[in-house]
Amino acid sequence: LCFRSVNNFLMTGPKAYLTYSSSVAAGAHSGMEECKFQFGWERWNCPESALQLSTHNRLRSATRETSFVHAISSAGVMYTLTRNCSMGDFESCGCGDSRNGRVGGRGWVWGGCSDNVEFGERISKLFVDALETGHDTRALINLHNNEVGRLAVKGTMKRSCKCHGVSGSCSIQTCWLQLAEFREIGNYLKIKYDQAHKLEMDKRRMRAGNSADSRGATAEAFHHVHATELVFLEDSPDYCTRNASLGHHGTEGRECLQTGKNLSQWEKRSCRRLCTECGLRVEER
Repeated sequence: LCFRSVNNFLMTGPKAYLTYSSSVAAGAHSGMEECKFQFGWERWNCPESALQLSTHNRLRSATRETSFVHAISSAGVMYTLTRNCSMGDFESCGCGDSRNGRVGGRGWVWGGCSDNVEFGERISKLFVDALETGHDTRALINLHNNEVGRLAVKGTMKRSCKCHGVSGSCSIQTCWLQLAEFREIGNYLKIKYDQAHKLEMDKRRMRAGNSADSRGATAEAFHHVHATELVFLEDSPDYCTRNASLGHHGTEGRECLQTGKNLSQWEKRSCRRLCTECGLRVEER
């Protein structure tokens, strides 16, 4: 992960939050590692520059790919903070026990030590959302996609239960919520990436230069978007050719898969996608 881009994450927020900075850095890093896994056999394969470009104001694009970068890095930060809190790494935070004692359903009550996602959510917002200093449409899109990532962490949580009762009769259960594996969150967000929603902006109102008008156009565009949907503004390039200023490395020299055990259809087509459709030939080594 580019060191500078992680530093961007850390230089925001009050100094009191320095306690959490290594978790924030680790979370952003795990988000980008998951991004690399999810896009391993695609033309855009989540290059090192992806996080930096998405947080660097001058170079910001708002493609389908940057929407995923925002969601997965935001999810990674929230996930790591939540897990570290549950492991007792922070003095200021412990179990998420706000529901304990309440009846959750037939035959079970909330109890035990739930992962404290409320804490993870609050601190990750402070760090990640603070990177958006602008007030334009792109900033709103980035903030929206950050939130999609956080909702993914919450939405994939699992209920774990323990039986109580005479000689293990399980007449009543105590249940708590646990984080899913991070891979599951990555899989979930990859589906959201495939279904991402392109914002159709009223270009005339945007260009009019009247800030109230452009804010109105933006609000209108967001009106039909669900909170868990990723959104983007610009169509992606084909990513075949190198574009250094945008951080695209092109596909020349990349590896692809043709034969092998248990390959998915998607993996089997990687040579076509990365090489022949980009005007390159496959060379076996």
